[in-house]
Amino acid sequence: MNLFIIAAIVLIGLAVALVIIPLLRKTEGMPASPVAAIVLGLALPAAVLLIYLFVSNYDWSTPAVTAENMGAVSRNNGGGLASIDEMVVSLEKRLQSEPGDVTGWLLLGRTYAQLQRISESGHAYRQALNLEPSSEAKLGVAEAEILMNRESLMGGAGQLVEEVLAVEPDNPKALFYGGMVAMVHQDVDTFRDRWQRLLTMSPPDDIRAVIELELAKVGVAAEQVGAKKPGSSTQGVNVNISVSSDLAEYIKPEAVLYLLARDPVRPGPPLAVIRSDASILPVMLNISDSNAMTPGTSLTSLSQVKLIARITNTGEPVAQAGDLFGEVIWDSDKEAGKETSIVIDTLVD
Repeated sequence: MNLFIIAAIVLIGLAVALVIIPLLRKTEGMPASPVAAIVLGLALPAAVLLIYLFVSNYDWSTPAVTAENMGAVSRNNGGGLASIDEMVVSLEKRLQSEPGDVTGWLLLGRTYAQLQRISESGHAYRQALNLEPSSEAKLGVAEAEILMNRESLMGGAGQLVEEVLAVEPDNPKALFYGGMVAMVHQDVDTFRDRWQRLLTMSPPDDIRAVIELELAKVGVAAEQVGAKKPGSSTQGVNVNISVSSDLAEYIKPEAVLYLLARDPVRPGPPLAVIRSDASILPVMLNISDSNAMTPGTSLTSLSQVKLIARITNTGEPVAQAGDLFGEVIWDSDKEAGKETSIVIDTLVD
């Protein structure tokens, strides 16, 4: 734009010179006309400016960043990250002065997601959601939370996905994460229904392969569970959960109990989760492959499993200050077929 302005000034100057120079010269039979030269010298630039302002549709304020011009800049620069980063910075600055621009926040959320800046993507989508509860904003927030912490499927992220499915039952992204939500809640039929519908939408070959594989795993797991005899050690782990008398007073009536199974060696999301009402304590829960966070995950494949019982007064699955918990390591070689016990005796600071 600076080059355009400079070029315009130079061209206007040349045009003025071509008009006024003959008027300043005294020629045979015609005297010089300095007054006319001055009038034209002032009027011509003014006329050009007025015509441009009234005819042009160019916005002299900071131009809005759109998906189209972001793509154009990326293409013109070979798709380089530097050009995209520049556009992101420009959009960030504009949203600081125009925080009510829903479209801008959605675009920023999509761009952050493509750049794998997941936390920032979630923040941008949250800003859009606060302004307008659209399906895109809800799924953007949910996806970011799920990618950062799989346990959020049992909390707010899962609820946002279900809200989208209630109004858009064929939304592909909602069906994908909705299937994961269903598995977390041990609803195999809903999981199967949602992911089978995904297959009818012609997903990319790599996504189709993943969906078909997980559906096959669920089918095999369901058959194996149905074939097991009651009381068989392969049916999971029976866990007796109680609360220390010193901490009982910290439990609110609406508190939620989570029983989680984790790999004690590898950090990551839980292998399996059970959500229950804390008011039923003390209680015995059976945690097995049917409670797996990811279809096909098997507790029996590990020699040891860390079992954690946690009470949260907020209902959120992510650990936070004020939660109560207890844990134990279950050894499949020594304790297969036996009950184990967890006493919730620690308060999260």
